[in-house]
Amino acid sequence: MGQGVLFKDNNGPVHIETDRRVARSSVLGKLIEIIATAEPALVDLTREPAEIEKKIQFNDLTTHRWIIQQYVENALLVDSSVTQLNKMVNSGSTKLKRQMKLFYWQALAQFGISNFPDDLQKLKTHSDNVVAKVLTLTGDFVRSSSDLQSGYFDEDIEFGVVLITSYSIIECIVLENPNDHN
Repeated sequence: MGQGVLFKDNNGPVHIETDRRVARSSVLGKLIEIIATAEPALVDLTREPAEIEKKIQFNDLTTHRWIIQQYVENALLVDSSVTQLNKMVNSGSTKLKRQMKLFYWQALAQFGISNFPDDLQKLKTHSDNVVAKVLTLTGDFVRSSSDLQSGYFDEDIEFGVVLITSYSIIECIVLENPNDHN
C-alpha cells in the first residue's frame, strides 16, 4: 500500500500544510516591511457612496441584505472605531479599504468575474456569494492575526467581521457603486 492520502471524487485543490519551519528573516519579508511603512501613493479610496437601497438593488443583494442592516444599526460604533484606527495606525482606514478591496477581488475571481462592465450581470447573479466569500476571507484573516490575543470571544470577532464587511459595502469598496455604472 502506497503512502499518501486519497480524496475520492475531489473537484478542487487540497492544501495540507505542516508547519515545521523556524521563523527566519527573508528578503520577501523585508520588502513587505518596506512597502508597509512607505508613504502610500495618493490613491483615493473614498468614493461617493450610493444611496443604500439603490446599491442593494443594483447589486441584487438578497440573502446577505441583513449585513447592511447591521451597519445601519451600528454606524456610530463603526465610524468612531475607524476614527480611532486612524489615530493608532497611520492611514489605517486606507489600509483597511485596500485589504477589503483585495478580498473583494479574490471573491470576484472565484466566481470568474473580472471584466467590468461586461461581467456586471454575472456579479449580480453571484453578489450574495461574493459577500459570503468576503466575510470568510475577512474572518480567516482576522482570526490568524497576531494582534488578536486571547480574551476575545468568537461572537465578538464574528460581529466585528460583519461590521467591517458592511462598512466596506457602504463605502463602495465591496460590491459595485451604481453611480459608477450609469
